[in-house]
Amino acid sequence: MFCLGSLPSRPRAMLWFLGFAAQLVPALFAANQNQPSSNDPAPPNPAFTITLETTTPPGTDLRSYLTAVSSALRRSWPEKIKANLILPGDKGIVFVKTVILRNGAVEQASPGLEISSGMPKLDDASLATVSSSMPFDPLPENFKGERLETRVVFRYGYLPDAPFKAMYEAGQREGASQNYTGAAELLEALVAKDSDYTNAWNYLGWLYNKLGKYDKAVGAFKRAIVVNPRDPFAYNNLGQAYAYQKKYEEAIPQYLKQIEINKKDRYANANLGRAYFELKQYDRATSVLETAATVAPKEPSVFYNLGRAYAKANQAEKAEEAFKKSVDLDPIPMRMNDVAYQMAIANLDLPTAQHYAESGLAALVLRMRDTSLERVGADDARMTSWISHLWDTLGWISFEEGKFVEAEKYIGSAWFVRSSGEVGYHLARVYEAEGRRDDAVRLYELSLGAAQPFDEARQHLSQLLGSDIEIDQRVEQRRSQLTEMRTISIPNAHDTDGVAEFWVLLSPGPKVLGAKFITGDEVLRPFTKELESASFPGTFPEATEIRLLRRGRLACVRGVGTPCRLLLASSETVRTDE
Repeated sequence: MFCLGSLPSRPRAMLWFLGFAAQLVPALFAANQNQPSSNDPAPPNPAFTITLETTTPPGTDLRSYLTAVSSALRRSWPEKIKANLILPGDKGIVFVKTVILRNGAVEQASPGLEISSGMPKLDDASLATVSSSMPFDPLPENFKGERLETRVVFRYGYLPDAPFKAMYEAGQREGASQNYTGAAELLEALVAKDSDYTNAWNYLGWLYNKLGKYDKAVGAFKRAIVVNPRDPFAYNNLGQAYAYQKKYEEAIPQYLKQIEINKKDRYANANLGRAYFELKQYDRATSVLETAATVAPKEPSVFYNLGRAYAKANQAEKAEEAFKKSVDLDPIPMRMNDVAYQMAIANLDLPTAQHYAESGLAALVLRMRDTSLERVGADDARMTSWISHLWDTLGWISFEEGKFVEAEKYIGSAWFVRSSGEVGYHLARVYEAEGRRDDAVRLYELSLGAAQPFDEARQHLSQLLGSDIEIDQRVEQRRSQLTEMRTISIPNAHDTDGVAEFWVLLSPGPKVLGAKFITGDEVLRPFTKELESASFPGTFPEATEIRLLRRGRLACVRGVGTPCRLLLASSETVRTDE
């Protein structure tokens, strides 16, 4: 089923933490930066930046105090850079941890080297800069703690704003417009010019994740971590790149590292819990997701996944409570669908599951009444796929209740609109329950040949056949029927040939409300009239005020005495761009 359970990864770097709430503090200072002209492709001389972070939740506004600390660090810097003979080509990043006591003195063993640059003179210069800045001002009177943990990050030769800031921001704009390919091309050009640009690798990896180029994403995130070993996002994003490939065991250490950097990271905690769930480690999943729910109490997908984990851990009451929370936070059609489906497959409170599915369906039908061929939007195509999910969910609830005729009606309509392996498996289960063995065998075979084949279909098919020896061969022989079942004959009234794409707008009956030429051979444009007269059987499970948008590919051959063939696309593959 369509899943809203994952949390997004984040492309943007954050330079300062004020406690774990990730409140930004204006404590970044830079020196010796030579800005080039806009026409000068050469990078400026390497420079240093000092970024001050707090690693303990202070419970008070420390902006002024941290600014004063940063000023002290900046004043001591020129002496240390000269003493350590740091050259323009030296590059590295150093993390220095310092614990400031209430009176401004520092705790014994502070400052201490937390992460080395690999270059002793850069490490020494960084430690000396902090040491010579002590003691600091006393902590503010309204600060509740007795000690303040700070992390000072020294970057040598890493320039976050120059000279390619405009290129980075252009990439961000393209990404915000969902032009991920264009954004990635800009970021690729940027890192080719400046391989250490702050956050460029992390953002590029995020774009690769969006494009499904997961191997490239892994490489980009690993490079981002080299540039900044305590990047506030890169480890989680690297975990996502592994998780998208179902490499959950490789993803988990990355989420744990992100949580080590920020215990209350809302994304890493949620993603870690989901990874444990996918590995069927349900006790761990529930524990981590409970933490995620306290970190992100208004994130519906966290409670959705927590409900799934509770259900698998046989904690029915907690599962129902978590699912209800997810819907309450996000009462949109697909959230209600996902929760209803999970409750159905866990056989939890089926009346409530049906209520969620019917509520989601009613809300979606209301939106689909405005669908028009005059202006086809992205949501119009997506809603066709969404409603197939809701039909499948309602059908599966009916199946669990033993209402097989009702189940076949809804799941059959979903299968005609969206030929996914899971929907085919559901329809096969209905046929099997009705004692229709041959129909069940055929649907299991089609399910295994469809997009995203459903593993459980193989198990049931093997039981019906008495063996799994010939299953792959049978599936291959059946594969062509996946397109045949969505193909409709259209009279070649214009005795022409060609190929073209059309929109077809349907309503219950079924009735064709209209057809519209999209692209292809112009000689087929007049076929809109033939499409409007065609029959589209098995499309709707019930009569509702709904307008269902389908996209089809019409192919005609002149003079052979055969009709044209309109192949309707499976809804999850449909795009609205022409």
